[in-house]
Amino acid sequence: MRISQCFQSRPAGLAVWVVVATLALTPSVLGQANPVWKGRTFVKVLAKGDPIPGTANALFNAIERFTLRDGKLHIVAGETASRQGLFRWQNGALTKLIYADTLAPTGSTFDTVHFTTDETEGALNFSAEVFFGRPGAINGFFEWRDGVITTVFDGQREIAGKKLNGLGYPVRVGHEVAGATQFTENGALKNGVFRWDGITLRTVVQSGDDLPGSLGGFTGQPGRYQIAFDGQNVGFVASADPQGKGPFGMYRAGPDGVLIKLIDGNDKHPAQNGSKTYFQRNAPFVNLDLDGANSFLGVYEMVSAAGTGNSFYQPGIRYSEGTLNVATATFGDNGTSEMLLPYPDGITPPKLDGKTLTGVTLVDGQGDDVALLVTLEGGTQAIYAAIGGAIPPPPAPLLTAPVVVNGQVKLRFIALAGKAYRVEFKAALGDSVWASRGDLVGMGTELEFAETATTAGFYRALLIP
Repeated sequence: MRISQCFQSRPAGLAVWVVVATLALTPSVLGQANPVWKGRTFVKVLAKGDPIPGTANALFNAIERFTLRDGKLHIVAGETASRQGLFRWQNGALTKLIYADTLAPTGSTFDTVHFTTDETEGALNFSAEVFFGRPGAINGFFEWRDGVITTVFDGQREIAGKKLNGLGYPVRVGHEVAGATQFTENGALKNGVFRWDGITLRTVVQSGDDLPGSLGGFTGQPGRYQIAFDGQNVGFVASADPQGKGPFGMYRAGPDGVLIKLIDGNDKHPAQNGSKTYFQRNAPFVNLDLDGANSFLGVYEMVSAAGTGNSFYQPGIRYSEGTLNVATATFGDNGTSEMLLPYPDGITPPKLDGKTLTGVTLVDGQGDDVALLVTLEGGTQAIYAAIGGAIPPPPAPLLTAPVVVNGQVKLRFIALAGKAYRVEFKAALGDSVWASRGDLVGMGTELEFAETATTAGFYRALLIP
């Protein structure tokens, strides 16, 4: 804070000074170009054409996906769709964790990375391929901890009677991971969803298992849809069609392993008086998040969902409170949404670093942090994030010149509705303590404070946190 103005009044020889405290704004705040979300400015994480850190003469030309947690992004990207690695972005710095020049536990280098988890308990997991001599590679699932990479399992070794080819869209919570994969068992190729706690592999669902509801037996589609996992519940999208066609359904499996149908493609869509199903309305299910026993995954193109206290998304939009009403197809307790990238005039698309936004293909959020995989004018693909930084505090109250009438000093200032303010006084600026003179609550209009002016001195008004 800085003292911006002082007013002096001399009624009947009494001098009353009013100190006005305001926040000093820097030019960078005043001239902000990129959109802001929850007080956080969107900044570029990486874009096609940027140099790949730690790899000479290499540029990003493929950005696949990312995860966000604790202000860190773990990104799968690289030179081509078949030559990708794993990178970390934190505090504005992008570093390489794994790339085609990184040595794998097998003694060969990595070929490409497919999926990654967030980092929890000091480690993260990723699915990748490792060279063993062209034209082939071993699919595996690995752990990264402080730069040391170990193999969890791969397509060459059996675990619980199965040979797993890595995990698609794995999610790590604590030390446990959930994901979907193709696997071989007794010579047969199957699909399944699994949980791995570092010791035991637990099957959530696999080929042939009956899906609750109307669709029939599970056929999978690993890698196409993200697995949702909150440490207790595993959520997944599945089809009963042998070729992975719809109709699809969304399901949840709790710690007891019991499968519950959340919604499937035979449920009636509320549009047109419920005469068509979700599948007939061409509304496939895509799941991007899950949190808690009362949450679901997602429906209607790129919408995803989470439990109470988290969020779920459609490109550019964030909904709150993860509940789904199948009968009305409403999302959230009140169906309201907030634009992540608001259009300045409601019509013109927003710009990021001066380039017009043309599409959003992936959204991830945690608390008030959010990251987006976007397409900008000219076809440029990039990741932007609004991470960290507190929501700007409300402005300090601006006091008008005091008025002294009949021995009373009166102070006025604009007060925000519902905000609490405190008026304080001291006889001399050199005094170490301000004395409270009273608290007021704002109504969105001008507030007035008055008291008998018995002693000359200084007043100030403070916003109470």
